[in-house]
Amino acid sequence: MMSELPILVETAADRCTLTLNRPTKANALTADMMLMLSEAASRGVQDKPLILRSASSKVFCAGADIGEFAAGPERLDAQEHGLLEMIGRLAETAAPIVAVASGRASGAGAILLSLADIVIAADDLVVVCPEIQFGMYPVIVEAALQSRMSSALAASLCHSGRAMDAYEARQIGLVTEVLAAADFERASEERVDFFMARAVALGIARRSRMRTQPPHLLIERLKVVAPLMGENYADQGVRKRIASYLARLGGGS
Repeated sequence: MMSELPILVETAADRCTLTLNRPTKANALTADMMLMLSEAASRGVQDKPLILRSASSKVFCAGADIGEFAAGPERLDAQEHGLLEMIGRLAETAAPIVAVASGRASGAGAILLSLADIVIAADDLVVVCPEIQFGMYPVIVEAALQSRMSSALAASLCHSGRAMDAYEARQIGLVTEVLAAADFERASEERVDFFMARAVALGIARRSRMRTQPPHLLIERLKVVAPLMGENYADQGVRKRIASYLARLGGGS
């Protein structure tokens, strides 16, 4: 059934909506989900704006599925490939990207926000890069965040693992607008409709971003740092912390 798919794709006359639909796992992205997002971004959308959102109001995206990449080298490699493919395709698409986010955006969830041209956030949005808690450094997350904020701030968030609220995210330019969580579904729909009625302007803004921040530069930076992802997980202490975390979750993501 369509409702059981982890990524819902809905194409309308003026937009293509990609909905993260794995609420029982906080929308943690598996390698397959990343490739589904990649395919949707590169499929002939005729430059229609892409709307990224969550089926749950409580969480946008908890990041990469930690249970999957802890399952062994093959799954870790698959996640790295999926993550790089997802970032590359979203960065290269000519379609403007609008993210609608409430709740938590962690790790790869923060990457999705950084790749969007417009981020409409609820005032309960929390952006965090928690990998340091496991003794890991999120090199790919940091590289993506650098496309929307200073290198120093991206490094600070990745080193500290601290949470950033919606208002701070707006102040630094990661978030475009902040709306009240209590009325977010209705209000965010109105704002999305507002921007869809101005698709020409969004397209020009998108082309401007691609000219001043060429996607190939981000992709090249990712290729340079990506091998460090494996070194992260090779550390025995990291694997123990992740195993302990998964045990507390009962083996979940």
